[in-house]
Amino acid sequence: MISPDTRASRLPGLLIFCLLLLAIPLASSVGAVSLPMKSILSYIFSRGQSGLSDSQQIILMQIRLPRVVLAALAGAGLSLSGLVFQAIFRNPMAEPYLLGVASGASLGAALFMMLNVPILILSTIGLTASAFAGSLLSVFLILMLGARNRNNMSSLLLGGIAFSAIAQAGVSILMMINREKIERIIFWTLGSFSAATPKKSLILFLILIPSVLFVLSRHRELNLLSLGHEEAHSLGINPEKVSFILLLVSCLMTAAIVSTCGIIGFAGLLIPHLMRLISGPDHMRLTGLSLMGGALLMILSDLLARTLIAPAEIPVGVLTALMGGPFFLYLLHKNNGKGQNL
Repeated sequence: MISPDTRASRLPGLLIFCLLLLAIPLASSVGAVSLPMKSILSYIFSRGQSGLSDSQQIILMQIRLPRVVLAALAGAGLSLSGLVFQAIFRNPMAEPYLLGVASGASLGAALFMMLNVPILILSTIGLTASAFAGSLLSVFLILMLGARNRNNMSSLLLGGIAFSAIAQAGVSILMMINREKIERIIFWTLGSFSAATPKKSLILFLILIPSVLFVLSRHRELNLLSLGHEEAHSLGINPEKVSFILLLVSCLMTAAIVSTCGIIGFAGLLIPHLMRLISGPDHMRLTGLSLMGGALLMILSDLLARTLIAPAEIPVGVLTALMGGPFFLYLLHKNNGKGQNL
């Protein structure tokens, strides 16, 4: 029998899940051509009894739904990556964007674009692999900078900010050298789901699903890492090995998202914090809530990005920066007020 306390603890998760289910048809219905939500639901569940015209069905299946799915995957992956970084580095301000991992991935992706690989499948794999190499390079350099004091988040964050600036400067130089590709490269600097296609959504899905399942299966190790490496070692895990594997998986998720959608900052900072307020520090619940919360945030952010000044579109990375930047300053003020290190 489920106790009242258990029901109460599950209520926020159930509410977020319901909001996520509602956000998908809502975001699919809004755009230059309005599609009735009832018809969308009927089309998805009955296939053919929806009342949508042929052109509306094409808009839904080729444009709207792939974009919504891509936004949901990106939000979920970035939130989970942020959660893993925060557990490993034991600091609430760690996330792929602030540590320069996303910028490293964007530089790797921009460099690969210069190669002009003509075969589509090789181009897709190479783009993600190059972004992954860039993200790994940033993590390696950041860890090297913070090697003398692993728990000194000031060194890690400052190293991440410095590497991020260098990587973005590299992307700017590539844009200057290759002016004919400036529009494609600038895509990675702002973040957008405007180029979403069913194929891109499927590729990102195939990369993220095993990564997400792996992180979900490691919730106990994440709990132990949050206590500190010495405590984690005394409780039976090898913290260096576990951290290394989880960092690799997080970098892969970040690289796959950046190579598909560009840099979308602060999602990995904002969502884990909000979900932690709801669920507490236990990563068994926190990972699931962060996945749903990240997906919900990104679907709604993308909906705002393409409707606020329609027919023009705001890069979704700009909106997440407007939300996450003030939150970052709040965390900075809060930690400084407590006399804590970054």
